[in-house]
Amino acid sequence: MKWELKKFNKELAQKISEELNLPFLTSQLLVTRGYTDFEEIEKFLYPSKKHLRSPFLLKDMDKAVKYLLEAREKKLPVFVYGDYDVDGITGVATLVTFLSKYGWKVDYYIPNRLDEGYGIQPQVVEEYFKKGYRVLLSVDCGITSFEAVEKARKLGMHVIITDHHTIKDKIPEAHAVVDPKREDETYPFRDFAGVGVAYKLISAVAQELGIPGDKVDEVLDIVALGTIADMVDLVDENRYIVKEGLKRLNATNRIGLLQLMKKLNITNISSQDIGYRLAPKLNAAGRLYSAEDAYKLIMTDNISSAEQLAEMLMGYNFTRQEIENKIFKEAIEKIEHSKIKDLPILIVSGNNWHAGVLGIVATKLVQKYNKPSLVVSLENGIGRGSGRSVDGVNILEVLSDFASYFEEFGGHPMAIGFSIKDEKIPELIEAISEKFGNTFFEVDSKIEIDSILEVDDINDEIIDSLRYLEPFGHGNPEPVFLIKDSIVDRIRFFGNTNSNVRMILKGKNKQTVEGIGFGLRKNYYDIPAIQAFLTSLDVVANIRKNGVGPILNILDFKISSIHEEDYNDKYFIYSFTNDWKSQKEEEFKHFGVFDELSQRYEKVEKYLHVQRPFVLQMDPMTRNAFLMLLMQKGRTLIVNPNNIEALHVYESLSRHSPKDLSFVNSLNRKISNHVITNAVMLVEEQIPVDDFDFIVLNEIHILSALSTEMYEKLLKKLKKDKLIITSLYKFDTNIPLYSEERKLNFGLEDRRNSKKTIDYDVDSIAFLFSNYNYVTKFYEKLITKGYKFKDLVFYSPILEDFQKKAISTLIKKGRIKKLVSSTNSDGLPSMLPNGSEIRLFDFPLSVKELIDAVSGDSYTILQLYYNEEDAKKRMEHLKKLFPENLENVVKEFFENNIKNKEEFLEFSKNVSISPKILNQAIKDYKEIKKILRNVEREFELRYFERYTMFLLNNSIKDIYKMIEERDMYDTYLEI
Repeated sequence: MKWELKKFNKELAQKISEELNLPFLTSQLLVTRGYTDFEEIEKFLYPSKKHLRSPFLLKDMDKAVKYLLEAREKKLPVFVYGDYDVDGITGVATLVTFLSKYGWKVDYYIPNRLDEGYGIQPQVVEEYFKKGYRVLLSVDCGITSFEAVEKARKLGMHVIITDHHTIKDKIPEAHAVVDPKREDETYPFRDFAGVGVAYKLISAVAQELGIPGDKVDEVLDIVALGTIADMVDLVDENRYIVKEGLKRLNATNRIGLLQLMKKLNITNISSQDIGYRLAPKLNAAGRLYSAEDAYKLIMTDNISSAEQLAEMLMGYNFTRQEIENKIFKEAIEKIEHSKIKDLPILIVSGNNWHAGVLGIVATKLVQKYNKPSLVVSLENGIGRGSGRSVDGVNILEVLSDFASYFEEFGGHPMAIGFSIKDEKIPELIEAISEKFGNTFFEVDSKIEIDSILEVDDINDEIIDSLRYLEPFGHGNPEPVFLIKDSIVDRIRFFGNTNSNVRMILKGKNKQTVEGIGFGLRKNYYDIPAIQAFLTSLDVVANIRKNGVGPILNILDFKISSIHEEDYNDKYFIYSFTNDWKSQKEEEFKHFGVFDELSQRYEKVEKYLHVQRPFVLQMDPMTRNAFLMLLMQKGRTLIVNPNNIEALHVYESLSRHSPKDLSFVNSLNRKISNHVITNAVMLVEEQIPVDDFDFIVLNEIHILSALSTEMYEKLLKKLKKDKLIITSLYKFDTNIPLYSEERKLNFGLEDRRNSKKTIDYDVDSIAFLFSNYNYVTKFYEKLITKGYKFKDLVFYSPILEDFQKKAISTLIKKGRIKKLVSSTNSDGLPSMLPNGSEIRLFDFPLSVKELIDAVSGDSYTILQLYYNEEDAKKRMEHLKKLFPENLENVVKEFFENNIKNKEEFLEFSKNVSISPKILNQAIKDYKEIKKILRNVEREFELRYFERYTMFLLNNSIKDIYKMIEERDMYDTYLEI
């Protein structure tokens, strides 16, 4: 997570501080929040009732008041219909308290979340009509209840809707609709909670009846409670509601709330107490059973009932947490053991999961995986679900492309609710997978810092400066401070996942401050640097007041720069083993500094100026450095005898992430600035050779041995004075020959046909695979084996460039000692410490893979664990990549007159040839009357049989000699 310091106008902050007699920190925070006008600052710091606008400025407020006054006059009973969350419950309590006190006959109804769901239900309307109620008054709901409103009107009821939710296309045909988010609304402030709209309504009624404003404000304690709980912006009129409401809440005589606060050890309640402690307990009733108990707690005036209800809510919350944790664990289990984890949006479902906690579980999944998450409860073939998003990703917009999969679907950018048929969930997962593949939403996760402090700066003056800005909440967040280079006196991690932390920081003057953080995204307990090397931290936190002094609410922390390198090294390994796919380049930019190639360049730079043609014989790492150097100097074409040799070079170079390099063969025709290819592509004129500054013929003597005809055709296509011939082998030639030989330092052990084992008793080990598709599968299995493989990483061409650099650097530094790797990695396994074991677990395509594995600077022991079955698999794999009778298959394709994609895929399946290979073969046949894949096949299979299969049965001594000496006594290269 990035930390970003906010910029501000220091001169303006100083002016505000002086003219308004404010602490400079208060002025600074006002400026960073956009408050620069003195009048607006006064309103913000000292909100009062005079700043409230007339409620009659809201659309339909006059109508709503008219119908309520008529009901009072005619003694028409009113029933208030609310929602089951804290906003809805307090809204009902506000209306019932006021209306019953001032002359209305009033009752209320709060629906059951699980049985009835959100909104006004028509059957409830009919039920209350039969009881004699003639006015329906909603709060925090109703704006989408078209059927219920129509029902009420047909029955002859007056319908008054008060709501604050966003309106879609139209509004219900009620007698009055008061909703600040109406499209035709002109009221200057629109972000009231549902209970805030209710407060505006009773203010308007009171005005008409001549009831004093301070009498209306007697309900501000519960209006503030609902406003904070619903997470609306605490600015403008909400600021007065909450600031005044908190004062009243701290002096409330509502014995139910007093009992609940007593159980929570809340003495001087703040907006944070409501948001994080009080509101969840009140919400728990509606989530699990009925919100009725929460409403009764707010309204009761009986002490024994208050105690009982408070105890019940605490119990509901405990049960809610248990249910939530159980579902959360089940969800993680499902995600970790399926392909869901690899999706950019997590979708997880379970039978009969409690619908009341799905949103909370989705939020926790977002925090754990940093991805949008959907959680679904299945019952009788239908799923009800909730979704939550990450900052910067509009989940409503993203999922609108998949709306056809849902039965119902709606919400806002950060949260959605939906229903979906059971059988549609796998289809939705597949559709998301197809659209996004392995890509992830780019989430710019950052913390904006208001000011930088040291521990010694944290005192009561800071607390006093912050008090001006209270209450904090949405739209007016708590200031965030960076406390630099703090000595850690004590630190402890706790919680089910050890993602909570408690610490005591010490300043230079020995002053201390306590800090606590919950649900930190990174589980720092598992990072070795925290325990072994920790001396000081940079901490990002809010500063709050507790009973004895300031306390930090920790949001994030990092090792201070004094141990930054050591920490960053270990943090990379930790984050890689946790979730390598989620690593972000910006967190690991420092690994880009180290360049291991620069030392190698010194040895080969002189060959840039040697007259061509010439032969350069060398070890793999020197050859790779030379090829990388050529690409820096000009356009480079590297021609190989076949695809196997070309792939060896391409994969070896890819560890260094060369820019604008492409691998061109019969399947891949994209030509970049630099190209690695095979001889067939040049002979068949698929690559314009005259466009290149350097032409390298790599291991071209092998082509002359495989086909003299192809070798001669190739040379005719090329200008002799452009040619550089590179090889790992020693042979004679008629052109100038140069050698840059490094002696390889390795041992070789014959474990062929032995049981493959992961057990080891050395300090450092590498597990090697020729087929890089095996690497990640093997790694994922091994990483679950516990502590022994806790610091294991893997290397493969599929990694991002920054990951390749980091792994190379950390192996060179001795930080990484356990590795799973593909072959052709430019000597990466033999960069591990001396004495390392390298276990080759499958059969290679070329002996070059063995040479590459031991070409590093360390003494390593290469253990050959492949067997005859592995060799057969490799041959079969090769034959599948280069199928025989391809021309006959293409002719059959045209004879069958195949015209659409479905028929093509079915035909491809029937002939057991991959669609990509078949499609390119058809194109070749149409365009050049020759299938290049067929031509390549001859050179791949012949090469494999002649130069690789000897690795299966030859003696270990002969294999060792081939790797070490690389002599081809019977070869003479003539140019």
